[in-house]
Amino acid sequence: MNNIEQLVIEKLNTVKDLELPISIYELGLIYKIDIENVNEKIRVNIEMTTFNARCSGTKSLNDLIKSAVTSIDEVYECNLKYVFTPKWELTMISPEGLEKLRNADSLNYQM
Repeated sequence: MNNIEQLVIEKLNTVKDLELPISIYELGLIYKIDIENVNEKIRVNIEMTTFNARCSGTKSLNDLIKSAVTSIDEVYECNLKYVFTPKWELTMISPEGLEKLRNADSLNYQM
């Protein structure tokens, strides 16, 4: 994994799901991160999914993701593509994400 990809992952870990107290990365919604060097500028292409194809919050989520990723100095553009294969499943949540979900109730998080 290169340095830019690691920075992108760090930024994606700051973008919380709109309904759950964990990041979209921990939820396993990010399927692929592609880093392109275009004329000495970095373009990040992300393939991701949602819980369902009719998710109404994708515009807000898009804005949050693009803002987070393009805040990396070297990145000038971030493109998102939604894919629905494979279908998202609970098993895609990271161990850290599962732990945060388990602890959400004790933190008085309202779901």
